[in-house]
Amino acid sequence: MPRPKVVYTYPAEKTGMNLVREIADVVVLKERADMMISEDELINAVRDADALANVRAVLTTRRVIEAGKNLKIIARHGLGYDCIDVKAATEHKVLVTIALEEGFHPVAEHVIGMMIALSRKFNLATASIKEGKWEVEKMIGTELYGKVLGIIGLGKIGSTVARMAKAFQMKIIAYDPYISVEKAKDLGVTLVDLHTLLKESDYITIHAPLTKETEGLIGKREFDLMKNGVFIINAARGKIVDEHALYDALVKGKVAGAGLDVFAQEPPSKDNPLFKLDNVILTPHVAGVTRESAKRLSLSVAEDIINVLKGGLPKLEKIVNPSILNESPWKERMQRSQPT
Repeated sequence: MPRPKVVYTYPAEKTGMNLVREIADVVVLKERADMMISEDELINAVRDADALANVRAVLTTRRVIEAGKNLKIIARHGLGYDCIDVKAATEHKVLVTIALEEGFHPVAEHVIGMMIALSRKFNLATASIKEGKWEVEKMIGTELYGKVLGIIGLGKIGSTVARMAKAFQMKIIAYDPYISVEKAKDLGVTLVDLHTLLKESDYITIHAPLTKETEGLIGKREFDLMKNGVFIINAARGKIVDEHALYDALVKGKVAGAGLDVFAQEPPSKDNPLFKLDNVILTPHVAGVTRESAKRLSLSVAEDIINVLKGGLPKLEKIVNPSILNESPWKERMQRSQPT
C-alpha cells in the first residue's frame, strides 16, 4: 500500500516534520520564505496529496482545494487562516486546522518590544552612533508608563499584550465587538468603541483577524481621529491598515512611529514608500516565530496531520470548520472516537 503524501509549502521546524516523515512521504515546495509559490505550483503539488501543511500563510484558493482530490486536511502553521478558502474546504470535506495557542506569546512580546523600540528611538540611535554621532538631545524618547494603550482585537494575542502592558502601568482600553465586558474586566481592560479608542490612545496595537469587516479598518478618516504623536503597531494582517494613509500620517507627524510586522503585499515591494521613513520599524512577518514557538508550531501541525492520516481526528478546538464532522467520512471517525 503506498504511503500517504504530505505537502509542506515551506520547511517547518524539523522535529514535527520528522514525525510526519515516519508515516508519509513529505514534499517541501520551497526552501526559503522569499521564494514565492504560485497557485499553479500549489495545484500541481496537491493533486495526489493527502495533507497540506500551510507554512507562511500561502494563499490556498478554491482551485487548489478542488485539485486536491485526496486532500483530507489543511493544517495551518499558525493561528490566522484568512489565506485559506475555508468555504471551499468545507464543501469538499477537507478539514482546516490551526496551531491553536502556539504563537501568541511571541507575538505579544514582539509588540511590546516594538513599542519600547519606537518610544526610545532605538533604530535612530543605533544608526546615529554607527555614523560616529552622539546626538543625545535628539534621541530623548517617551515612556510607556501611564500611557493609554488601545488594543484592537482582544483575543488570545490581544489579551496577552494587555497582561504584559500592565507591568508598565499603562491604562488599557480595547475595541472588540465579540468580547464580553466581563472578560475585559477580568483582564483589567475597559471596552470602548473604535472611535473612542482612536481618540484616546497613545499607542494602538492591532490584533484582529482579516475579514470583510476589518479590511481597510484603519484609513485616513481613522488617522485623523487619533492623537498627534500616536504610535501604531500592526502584527496582525497588513490589509487591515491602509498603508498609503499610514505613510501620509507618518510624514505629517500625526503618527510618531509605526512598527509593522505585516504588509498588504508580502514580501512588500522594494519601492514601498514606508521604507524611506526613519520613524518606522519593519520586520518580515516573524512576530509569532521564535526558536521555541517554531518547534511548538511544527509539532502542532504534525500532530493534526498524523492523527488524520492514521484514521483519527485533530483536537476539536483546533478545527476551523467543524460542521463537516457531521458528514461522512468524518462522522464515522467521530463516532469511533467517542468513549463507550
